[in-house]
Amino acid sequence: MGLQITGIGQKKYEVNTQMQERKNTTTYLLPVAFAMILVVSLVLGVLFLRGRLMKLTIEERSNQLEEMVTQIRANLDSGLQTHWNLVAGLNNAARGSHFKDSQDVSDNIAHMEMDFCTDLYGCRVMLLDAQGTAYLSDGPAGIWYDVSHLIDGKKRHTFVSETDNIDGSFLVFSQELDSPITMGEDHVRFTHIVLLKDIQTMKQYYTTTTYGGSAATYIIRNNGTLAYFDAADADVISSRNIYKALREVEYVRRQSFDAVKEQLDENGIAVANILLNQTEYYYCLTSLEHYDMTLMLLIPADCVAVSTMNMMNSTVRTQTIFMSVMAVMMLLAAISFVNVQRSSQRVKMEQETNKELNRLRMVAESANAAKSTFLNNMSHDIRTPMNAIIGFTNIALKQNPKPEVKTCLDKISDSSEHLLTLINDVLDISRIESGKIQSSPVPVDITEVADTVVNVTYGFLSNRNITFQCNLEKPETPYVLADALRIREVLVNILGNAVKFTKDGGQIRFDASYRPGADGQHLVVCYRVADTGVGMSEEFVEHIFDEFSQEENSARTKYKGTGLGMAITKRYVDLMGGRITVESKKGEGSAFTVELPVEVTDESKIQKRDSSAVSHDLTGVKVLLAEDNDLNAEIATIQLEELGIQVTRAADGKEAVNLFAGQLSGTFDIILMDIMMPVMNGYEATAAIRSLSNRPDAMLIPIIAMTANAFVEDVQASLDAGMNGHLSKPIVIDEVVKAISQNINRQ
Repeated sequence: MGLQITGIGQKKYEVNTQMQERKNTTTYLLPVAFAMILVVSLVLGVLFLRGRLMKLTIEERSNQLEEMVTQIRANLDSGLQTHWNLVAGLNNAARGSHFKDSQDVSDNIAHMEMDFCTDLYGCRVMLLDAQGTAYLSDGPAGIWYDVSHLIDGKKRHTFVSETDNIDGSFLVFSQELDSPITMGEDHVRFTHIVLLKDIQTMKQYYTTTTYGGSAATYIIRNNGTLAYFDAADADVISSRNIYKALREVEYVRRQSFDAVKEQLDENGIAVANILLNQTEYYYCLTSLEHYDMTLMLLIPADCVAVSTMNMMNSTVRTQTIFMSVMAVMMLLAAISFVNVQRSSQRVKMEQETNKELNRLRMVAESANAAKSTFLNNMSHDIRTPMNAIIGFTNIALKQNPKPEVKTCLDKISDSSEHLLTLINDVLDISRIESGKIQSSPVPVDITEVADTVVNVTYGFLSNRNITFQCNLEKPETPYVLADALRIREVLVNILGNAVKFTKDGGQIRFDASYRPGADGQHLVVCYRVADTGVGMSEEFVEHIFDEFSQEENSARTKYKGTGLGMAITKRYVDLMGGRITVESKKGEGSAFTVELPVEVTDESKIQKRDSSAVSHDLTGVKVLLAEDNDLNAEIATIQLEELGIQVTRAADGKEAVNLFAGQLSGTFDIILMDIMMPVMNGYEATAAIRSLSNRPDAMLIPIIAMTANAFVEDVQASLDAGMNGHLSKPIVIDEVVKAISQNINRQ
């Protein structure tokens, strides 16, 4: 029995030892197993994150392309409508005419082309008689090659033509004459007036530099055949029937041309991902409503959403680092549970975490700096086309247009100025928050502010069945110091929302009243906008002035808003020392009240707006214009030469320096210098001119910045660079003339 007990004790000892060893092993293996689980979770998490981000990136690429093509389509639709308006004007001008002979026809066509400035649009006018003979400003051109397009009974036609009658490729705008036009004793009858738009000049409506010049543009007839192609490189599709070629290429991610075409027919726009010559591309199709054409943009995948891809990779790297840090921290916590003596490891991890947080803080600061750079670039890039819109509108106003045309052009001018203000304000919202935007009161007639806002609102109300009531009180002293632009932006934002959120059949009321201020030199301007629109809930009213605030998730889609309007409005009211309040009830409407304190001033300090010609005589003044943008250079040259100014253009800063240095002293009276130019920018060019030691006039010649860089710091940068002044684009010719006169002492 003793031997048996000893055996049992030994076995129990061994069992206990094994259990202890197993326990110790389990205790020490737990952190290792936990670490392995974390590593696996990390890998799976990163892979899942990367897959999710890749999916989001693909969606972003498609959305970006759709937005770009939608914008291009809007530009192209606007351009096409402009030319139809021109055709309507030509039709009215030719109404009921009778011409003696073909020479008389050609002369009258030449006069119409001159009166309607068709050369500015890259167009020619053509008349067609009942037999299909084409008449141009330089005489009859025989039977028109494309007359067969006009026999379907429609009054209007738009198509791409490569007619044998005139060299070149044209976009045709044809309209059946609504009043007879005849020629000669036999009364030969003309049936159509045709506007031939040089297809090359359409490029301004669909060209985009967003993708670094890699985008190819196709204009496709609805039967799939290619009407026009434009790109920096050769056509990679190389087919006359684009739809047939797209049906045969390899699609990525289970797409097909039939599905794309179905989406195009349903939504008017469709995006697909294809492989061409072992290269991945994105293409986007968008149909042009009312026209027998479809627009396609073809872009290499590497050029789409580049910043999004970079952001995705950066996010994956950051998340990997962050998850690694978390894994290490949790591992240290597990080890410290087993072995308290490893507390030093926890201290080290805290130090590493602090280091990582500092790094992330620096990354955030860098991102904030990048945002400022982005805002500056956006301000410049948006102002450049705005300069063209405002410039050509002013040129058209000087052509003595008909009263109804002049009224339209005046409204375009007012709306363009307002649009420019909107662009500046949206771009400047972060600058408002950082305190870089300040209110700038100037002498104004406060009643004119409300009148301008009313005119803009009537534009919002076109094609709407909404009753708009105005009660604009006239103060005893309307002349005050106020920031008119900011006030107008506040009121237009509120009234624009009222129009947007009020259904047809509703009412909007706009009141302007005044009450005494703190003393006899001050007034409080009170504006009230009330509508019978959809209204807001009590909960949302508390957040109405928050950025990106919209009560319903579908608001952006339904009402086309960004959620920034009320945030900007509140900040502007605060900047002006005012107060804004809102009352609203869901389903019944809203009422906004704005109260702004202003200081009374004298009428003599008001700068009256004068649309007449500038009185300064600048005949013979010699200007060196440094401008790399052809369109902006054309606008400036036309407007300056109309005043008798002699303009010499330089396409970049270096050319401007060479032109100045290569001429005798006195050749140029003044230099108008763009800033953002290739080869040598405006600052560098100014420094180079000022440093010309062999030219006594190098330090004396006035140099005026004329640039889309329009922030306060940009003005100071121009002065610091040695310039004598700063003019912001879009240019106002009166301001340019004033600057030239002041700097060359020409009154």
